[in-house]
Amino acid sequence: MASEDFNLEKLEKLFAKCKDGDLILMDAYVDAYEELSKLFSILGSVFGFVTSDVVEKIGILREYRNSEVSEKYITIQSMIEHEVETKTTNSKKKASGARTLLRLHRALEFTARLMMDLNTADDHEKMSHITKTAYDDTLAHHHPWLIRKGVHVAVYTLPTRKHFLEKLKMDDAEKAKDLLAKV
Repeated sequence: MASEDFNLEKLEKLFAKCKDGDLILMDAYVDAYEELSKLFSILGSVFGFVTSDVVEKIGILREYRNSEVSEKYITIQSMIEHEVETKTTNSKKKASGARTLLRLHRALEFTARLMMDLNTADDHEKMSHITKTAYDDTLAHHHPWLIRKGVHVAVYTLPTRKHFLEKLKMDDAEKAKDLLAKV
């Protein structure tokens, strides 16, 4: 993963690039997730476990794209068809692309909710409240009690919404609002 800063505009463009008609292109989709993983780094150590999990899942999908069956993993649809045909969706030997993608989508669901809530919150609202609400409504459903409680405590280290947007390097408030609504 590159060490450059998270870029909301780039994320929006990468997700837009994924679609090819009704198909979703795997390489572009994984590139978008790579950018998304940088957002979790901005949230700090609170979401370090999410960052490492997303990076691990990106690696698994990239491995499939570089494997001897890479042509079966060009699109999300071809991946699912291949894994259903070969009955590898529930493999215990290696994480399937479909299960890996499901887990990535959980992080995406959290991010979408967080962006939506950031878009509607006022500048002085605490990120701890915004993030906790987004987490409780999404990722918390997939985590054990101990992790949930740890996240609830850790979110109190987050800044206000205004300071968080500054970390995103979004100086233009209207542009930030438009991008948050798109993502």
